[in-house]
Amino acid sequence: MKKMMIGMMFAAAAAVLGASGTFADGVDKVDIQGIQFSIPEEIRDLVTVKTEGLEADALVSVYETASLDAAKARGEEDNSGAGWIFSITTVPEGKMKELRCGGMDGMEVFAENDDLYYVYDHPTDVRMVRESNEEMDKGIEQWSKINEWAGQEVRQEILANNPELEAQFYTNTNIDMCLAQALYKPGTKYELRSVDFGPDPLDPATLGENDYLESLTEDFTYQILSDAKEPAGEYYVLAMNINDEEVRFDFFKDPENPNLVREVRKVGEEENTTFYQANAKEADDADKTVTGIMKAWCEAVATGREVDDD
Repeated sequence: MKKMMIGMMFAAAAAVLGASGTFADGVDKVDIQGIQFSIPEEIRDLVTVKTEGLEADALVSVYETASLDAAKARGEEDNSGAGWIFSITTVPEGKMKELRCGGMDGMEVFAENDDLYYVYDHPTDVRMVRESNEEMDKGIEQWSKINEWAGQEVRQEILANNPELEAQFYTNTNIDMCLAQALYKPGTKYELRSVDFGPDPLDPATLGENDYLESLTEDFTYQILSDAKEPAGEYYVLAMNINDEEVRFDFFKDPENPNLVREVRKVGEEENTTFYQANAKEADDADKTVTGIMKAWCEAVATGREVDDD
């Protein structure tokens, strides 16, 4: 019978269940290396929790038991990924910087403690398995219930139960990746441009520090805008060479929205544009804007001294 799959988008309770690392259904609490969360009663009999034989850096993985059983009945190996709902993974700071320079599909950073980052890792492809169309139809509601719990509650509960963890979040849009490469990948070429300081590009390397770039990379998240209206007027430019491709980011001086950024990427003879809304991550930084940082950065490079941003 043709394999049917459809998908959507913690050492565990050792005190109660022992330290085997792999638990059958019915687990009600996960507690491993300080990561704690509970599994609701309506979910307990539907999932299997594993803490051994996982991918590197993974503390715990949760699977839908019915998918594991269906895959086993079909003779599939345990490492096929069938039924995988999510894993909680730890990533050291150095590796996290490397990851942020590229796509992090399915990886969502949600906490940090002492330069160790905690990631909610989930599949981006289909993982639900059944042995027939009929069983697939019957299982969709259950699959949806498990994913809804996992996506909406697990990270929040881990943060609530582990006060030593600091909530952390990164977006992974193209501007995020380009900024991370400029900051963390040696050899990445970039320059500043501003008509306020003449026609020649400004070389940030002459400043001897990267506080402004670090602020753009670490203090903001970036949201793609599908219906942004391009404002009139001037802008500051951060131009970069990423993977032998020229890309620039325009930070508009429009006082109505000093957190609007335009990405311009040339493909052949055509220019493709993407607009982003930058959002300060901390409430204390609500008045800080990306255009303000760019202005201060350009002034600092042009004058050879530090300038306060907004």
